[in-house]
Amino acid sequence: MEVTIGQFAKIVATTVRTLRYYDKIELLTPQKYNKSGRKLYTQLEWELYQQIMILKHFGLSLHEIKEQLTDQKLKHRELLLAQKQLIEKKQAELNDMLEVISRMERLYGVEGISEEELHDFTFILLDLFRREKIQMQAIEHHFKADEQLMKEIKLLHNPQFQEKLDREMLLLIQAISHAIQFDDAPSRQKVQDILKKMDHLFPANRSFLNLTEDDDFFAKYSHEFNNYFPEDIARYILKEMKAYYTDKENHNDNKE
Repeated sequence: MEVTIGQFAKIVATTVRTLRYYDKIELLTPQKYNKSGRKLYTQLEWELYQQIMILKHFGLSLHEIKEQLTDQKLKHRELLLAQKQLIEKKQAELNDMLEVISRMERLYGVEGISEEELHDFTFILLDLFRREKIQMQAIEHHFKADEQLMKEIKLLHNPQFQEKLDREMLLLIQAISHAIQFDDAPSRQKVQDILKKMDHLFPANRSFLNLTEDDDFFAKYSHEFNNYFPEDIARYILKEMKAYYTDKENHNDNKE
């Protein structure tokens, strides 16, 4: 086979522009010329083009393909293993992103939350969901010696439980937003009511709150806990959580 660039482009179902670019970067450069001085593509270029397409399909960049075909830096088996690991990592990342989107999507059906309100809270929640896995790894490592607390924390890996907690978190953010806006007793009471419900649902929140005062923990993991929370909401939720648990402890002391 000896064909011009236009003919070769049709054979391999690509464009002349692509082939010229491959020639420019010396990835696929024909060595034969016709009498008019035009480059000719042969069986050798066809085979090389197929190799390029195979490596491209497995995720290598053009620069990586050129290195592999020129220097054979890795044996084919090593190359496939490296790409398999890379693809598995990307697949895990895509699965995580899909899970975050699915969790957010479910919240559009929560009663009492308008789509406009949810729109305002979207980035707060997306960031919470996005960071949750790595945050939980840090928290589980920190509390690994506490068997009872670890049992509670493991609940977060249950999709049905997670959905309930996501719903309450959304309602809490909504209630805090209203309390900041109106600053009245009913709004503040609603925040406390939701915190009480979340405490019954997930008692480990008390231990999580204590971490906010653990300088050693945040010195080690601060970059993983700098969530996208508007400052006023972050301050308010921390204040109300402290108030809730202080009142709860005082009430328990009085009962004793």
